[in-house]
Amino acid sequence: MLEYRVIPLTTGLISGALSDKKLQVALNSEAADGWRLVRSIHEEKKVWGIFTRETHFLVFERERADQ
Repeated sequence: MLEYRVIPLTTGLISGALSDKKLQVALNSEAADGWRLVRSIHEEKKVWGIFTRETHFLVFERERADQ
């Protein structure tokens, strides 16, 4: 049986741009706990009709430890 974890990485407005280093830290952190990236979902929203805010949802999976 698998379990899943979703990590949102938000960019734009206050949080700044998504850098390769920020993404690498997130991926390595999850991998160290046994998670494997299986999908990335990108969402874009307008804030106050002027700014664009992006969220990258990183979907990880791993085997459940209780089996």
